[in-house]
This record gives sequence, C-alpha cells and structure tokens, in this order.
Amino acid sequence: MSLIIAGNAQSSSDDKFQPFVQKDYDPKEFHVSQSEFYNGSTLIRIIQAKKISKNYNEPPYLCRAWIEITKAKQTVFKKYFDDIDAVAFSYGLFIPDVQPPFPYFAVVKNGDYDGHLYLVSGDGKINDLMGGFYFITNDKRYLFSQYASDGTGLVVFDLKAGQTVYSSDKIPYIHQWYVKDGVYFFTESEWIRANVGTPTEKAGIAHFYDFKTQQIISKEITASEIAAAKTFAYDFDPRQYKDCTTEPNKNAREGR
Repeated sequence: MSLIIAGNAQSSSDDKFQPFVQKDYDPKEFHVSQSEFYNGSTLIRIIQAKKISKNYNEPPYLCRAWIEITKAKQTVFKKYFDDIDAVAFSYGLFIPDVQPPFPYFAVVKNGDYDGHLYLVSGDGKINDLMGGFYFITNDKRYLFSQYASDGTGLVVFDLKAGQTVYSSDKIPYIHQWYVKDGVYFFTESEWIRANVGTPTEKAGIAHFYDFKTQQIISKEITASEIAAAKTFAYDFDPRQYKDCTTEPNKNAREGR
C-alpha cells in the first residue's frame, strides 16, 4: 500500500502525462491555480484547473491537475490527473498547512475514491502512500495516514526512520481517534438502521496502535475509559480546504 519512487525522469514519469497549456483553459470556463513549493533544493510544482462553467460537453468535467517534482533541474516525478471525480467528497490536490517535520513535504490527492499522500523528501524521493487525512503524533515521530475511499485503510510512516511501518486496508471504518498517555487508538463506525447514512460510534470496542509490534490490537473498552482519553484531531482534513486549488486556505486550524 506504499510505493517509494526515486530515480531519473524516465523511470518516474507518468506515461499518460500531458503538459499544461495555458491557452487550453479559458478563464470563463476554468479557474487555474499554479504554485511552487521548495523542500530544501527539491521543487514541487502544482497546477490545477477547476471547472467553473456548466459546459459539460468535454472533459475535464470537474478538476484536472498536475504534479511535477524536480531536483537539481531534473524531473524526478510527475503525475497527471485528467479529471478528478469528487464522488461526494473533497477533490483535487491539497497542500496541508500543517506539514510533517523536515525533510518531508506533504501533498495530498483526494477524489476518485482513491486518496493518496505524496511524501516528498528533501533528497527528491517520493513515498506514495494511501492517504486523504493524516495526523502526526505529539512526539513528531510518526505520521498516521488514513485512506479516503469507499473502503478502509491506514498507513503509519516513521518520520525518523523514513519508512512505512504499518499498512493495511483490512481495518474497521475509523470513527474517532483518541490518545491517552502516548497511546493512540480509534473507535469504529457503525450504521444503525434508524439513522441510515450517518455513522455512530460503536460501543464496547477500540483499536489500539502498538508501537512495539507496529500492529493494531483490538480490545474491549468501557465508556469511562474512552471519556478519560482525549479526542485527537487530524492535522490535515480535506473538508477544511477549498477543492481543486492551491490558493491559501483560511480555514485550516493551527498545528499542535
């Protein structure tokens, strides 16, 4: 569920990549945003074209986007998204206001029922992880990346070691994260027939992340034990951001 990309432009290019051509995007039809970000000497360039008209005769119908990453003037990664589908959720490429500690820089893609977290290292390596939401532990050691899809998924990335230590798409649907005394756990969602479409927190069970074994351990839990823990919010939640644009976000919360 994770991929490390490194090397020259040929080995890391998107075969379907089409370059951005400004004249193809009429300002009456599209809102185009272009941004560049440096992570050390690595340059991350993001372009997005968001459909603002109701002309649906040809794609993109919603959002077209480009990522290009260069190191020492050499392209080490590029990705083209022809038409990102919202599927009733956030969509496009996002630059989180709360970034991981150096040497990492995060770019998140949402939409198409397939969220990604691109963790770009200062040396030009890219970790392509399941993504959509994330939080960083209080000690700044681990990043928990939660999959935004119609299924479930979680990746835990060790920011110190520079590697994925846990990855699974076989976990329960995450309802709420909690922390107590350095222990992180989540409760799961359940859907009650009387409240179709809106999940509720399933009582009596929680799923704990064990940093020693790098596994999730499910245990019974009481309401009083949950009340004694603190809810833990995401450092990046795409629902707080504008879709398909890299313009500054005014709604994102402060980092811890």
